[in-house]
Amino acid sequence: MNNTINILTCTVLFLLTIASYSCSNKSNDNKLIIQNKTQIEKNKHITYAVHVNAKTPYELYLDDILIDRFYENNMNRSTDLNTYLLNNGTHKLKIRYLPLSDSQDGLLDPKDIIFNKDSRWHIYFVSLNKDPEAPLGYTNEIDYGSSALNIITPPKKVPFWEQEWDLEIKDLPYKLKGWSESEDLSKVNQDELKKEVVAFFEEQRLLLNEGKVDEYLQLGLKKDQELIVATYGEDLEYYNSQERKKNILRAKGDMLPLENYTLELFANGRLATLIIASGQYKNWSALLSKSEKGRVSGWGILVHKPKGSSQFEIIRK
Repeated sequence: MNNTINILTCTVLFLLTIASYSCSNKSNDNKLIIQNKTQIEKNKHITYAVHVNAKTPYELYLDDILIDRFYENNMNRSTDLNTYLLNNGTHKLKIRYLPLSDSQDGLLDPKDIIFNKDSRWHIYFVSLNKDPEAPLGYTNEIDYGSSALNIITPPKKVPFWEQEWDLEIKDLPYKLKGWSESEDLSKVNQDELKKEVVAFFEEQRLLLNEGKVDEYLQLGLKKDQELIVATYGEDLEYYNSQERKKNILRAKGDMLPLENYTLELFANGRLATLIIASGQYKNWSALLSKSEKGRVSGWGILVHKPKGSSQFEIIRK
């Protein structure tokens, strides 16, 4: 019990420290200054992840938030969940299986998911003790045999196939506010909402296009603060580094206009974003840059309206 209190107290102190720095930022050219590390005990650095071994394209959702997607055939990839986990409890994972990219009839065949015992989809839900100094990046052994989620195939060919699981999250040493108390945007006028979101995205686009890095970082400060806690200060120095600012400056003068987009709501209406509706970059963020050499980069953001606020705020990317 005392140990738990100490962990929570340290987390609160860390957030208060970050908050004090954010206040000083306003009088310091809005520079993001983060110099502290989280004080959560190292053996409590629990990271939850899902590993997907897929033959077909897919989309992965956590609590109604699109957290990963892959639209080509054959992929093995792990996705950390912590950045979208606000607290312990039951969380819902959903996978949407999509037809093979070269499907002749545009349908998903059951044998594309499970062809035989050796050639099939696998999805694993694992808990890792992150440690960047360990050879594999974590200290514990992963028992994939007991971590596999049961996959059910469709009874016949279908346009897509969805499956859901309840994940029990119980070892997070932090609790974040995030979008937990945010306005349900699905209940407001959708035309007006779209105008507001587009206006916010246009502000982001202009900041990126004009190379106003400090202003751009300031608008994402709350997101950074929460991500630092959720990842236990991983790459902490990067948040205030010249490397990060240089990376953002890549977009200067190269931002594409906002066009061909659609408004998407996630987290049961509490998060909003704009994505490309069709074409080569379908489902990419509507915030795109394209360099002279043809390199296309996405600058996606998820926004919400905090309780009692009329203004959008960036809360995740």
